[in-house]
Amino acid sequence: MKSILVLLLLSLNLNAHTLIMDIIDNEDNTITVVGAFSTGEKTVGALVKLESLITGEVLYQKRLPKESELTIEIPKEQYQVVLDGGPGHTVVKEGFAPLEGFTKKTDKTQTSKKLSQNQHGALINTSVIVLFSIAFVLLVLTLYFSAKNTKMLTSQLKK
Repeated sequence: MKSILVLLLLSLNLNAHTLIMDIIDNEDNTITVVGAFSTGEKTVGALVKLESLITGEVLYQKRLPKESELTIEIPKEQYQVVLDGGPGHTVVKEGFAPLEGFTKKTDKTQTSKKLSQNQHGALINTSVIVLFSIAFVLLVLTLYFSAKNTKMLTSQLKK
């Protein structure tokens, strides 16, 4: 019984990771987007998108190659960089301005419903709920069998 609980805890710990995105301004009107998980594993195949903060449309979209980094030309309008590493692993950061500045700017109060949002932690909360549910069931089963065995032992001792 204890070994099952230990295995569950270890497997949950082994899968826990966070998506990390680093954006580097190359100062030549390009940026380099680097993706990785907190465990050190590369984010090969994760989707990188540049989304316009004005219209919400996708300005650039490509999957990360084997090196887990892409060099991209900076758009002329304000944008955000989205790294989508799968369900629950989305990181969003505002992009750098080109050397000559943005030609189209957005009002800070203006938001678009089309824009991607950060999504880290959603699966962790579900995992924690499942883990505690399993732990509670195992605790109840342990108490039940313990009480049953105690009754059986006391009845045998009385004989």
